[in-house]
Amino acid sequence: MWWARDKLRQVYAALDAASTYAQWLAAAEAHDALTGADAWRADDASPHYDAGALRASQLRLAALRAAGDGPALAAELSADLYRHLGDLSSPELYGTAMAGTKHLIGQYLDEVEASMRWLATADLPGIPRGEVVRRFSEAWRVFGRSALLLSGGATLGFYHLGVVRALFELGLLPHILSGASTGAMIAAGVCSRTDAELSALFGDLGRLRLDGLRMAGLPGILRQRALLEPEQLYAVLRHNVGELTFAEAYARSGRELAISVSPTRAHQKPRLLAHLTAPEALVARAALASSALPGLFPPVQLTARSKGEEVPYIPAERWVDGSIYGDLPMRRLSRLFNANHFVVSQTNPHVLPFVRHHGRRGLEPALFGLVSTTIRGQGQWATDVGRRVVPESRGGRLAHQLHALFSQDYKGDIEIHPQFRWSLYRRVVANPTPGELEAFVREGARSVWPRVALIRDQTRIGRVFRDIVQGAPELRR
Repeated sequence: MWWARDKLRQVYAALDAASTYAQWLAAAEAHDALTGADAWRADDASPHYDAGALRASQLRLAALRAAGDGPALAAELSADLYRHLGDLSSPELYGTAMAGTKHLIGQYLDEVEASMRWLATADLPGIPRGEVVRRFSEAWRVFGRSALLLSGGATLGFYHLGVVRALFELGLLPHILSGASTGAMIAAGVCSRTDAELSALFGDLGRLRLDGLRMAGLPGILRQRALLEPEQLYAVLRHNVGELTFAEAYARSGRELAISVSPTRAHQKPRLLAHLTAPEALVARAALASSALPGLFPPVQLTARSKGEEVPYIPAERWVDGSIYGDLPMRRLSRLFNANHFVVSQTNPHVLPFVRHHGRRGLEPALFGLVSTTIRGQGQWATDVGRRVVPESRGGRLAHQLHALFSQDYKGDIEIHPQFRWSLYRRVVANPTPGELEAFVREGARSVWPRVALIRDQTRIGRVFRDIVQGAPELRR
């Protein structure tokens, strides 16, 4: 019908014009009502999970909670979570309706959360409060944690600021943040601030310095074999991030920061700097090293604070751009922080053209995926040959670095990336203007909104675990 098409055009216009998540969600719900997706949400049936078993589990949990049977409720929760959560993470459940998934899934998660919080606060015969916390802590360790990974991306990495802002304002920002290159700068600034300070920053982005890129001048270029002045960027990082160590940043914000840095010699391994691995290392200096793309910046000496003074950290080594070997260091994050669920914000210029098809259905995304997989495979093969046959002194190191770029896994459990446009590449290495920064932040936030339901549902149980174990001190008495 012509009127339905006209209504849909109005809805799409409202989606494009939305400046807040609330506005976007209202338009998304209108879209679902017009297309029938809201009826799909109300229908429990789906080939991707067992609706009858899920509803039965929800009712059993509710009955045990109402009866006050703590031991049986705990046993039922343990069995149910591992029975259902794998099915409920299916991307297909979030690809039909814009506003969310099946209502049954939300109702089940509501009951799981209510049951967990009841167990955390109820007087359970024979189980002291301290033992309750210990059992929840152990269950949380087994369940795992979510992390937000911010890729490299040069100037495009400022999109991450909008991603973080949207997640923070919706109460969905993970407490583990990893960053490489520009992602390291953003993660460092976030993890060096309290919630109140972060909220104030998002209310006034004019507090940030944006003049980190400055040409070194011919003598400097010849001396350091790089185009840009590292001390300029370091001054901007100290202003935007502060001069905290990793341990101090963690104590201040409660967020666990991890920054990737890549080695400059063949037999040194890449590092993931964090309060667990390098507590006294300076965050701003680590972010500088992680941003030192060869050719643009010279390798960087890490520093630490000792007795109030800045001193070299691992003096014999110099470090460069963390994206080369660890853009998304998921395996190392798993070992360090027990992270097993990864939300990825991807802005790397060499990756963006090849990830825009992820999660999309249809012939065009399938063909594009085939082409990108072929290019990646050929790149891996060619650079592997290069690193084997070219001596280190004649470019072999570059072949190693290119092979690392082709070989990395750039996919997470949930992927966020800005709307791809070739015009973005005109400003990929340039200081953003205040207006451009606002545009980056706005686009970054908009890229989160279609993923909110997926992120909220897949991180919900982990957030409840954290609330109970870390956010309820009365349970430790």
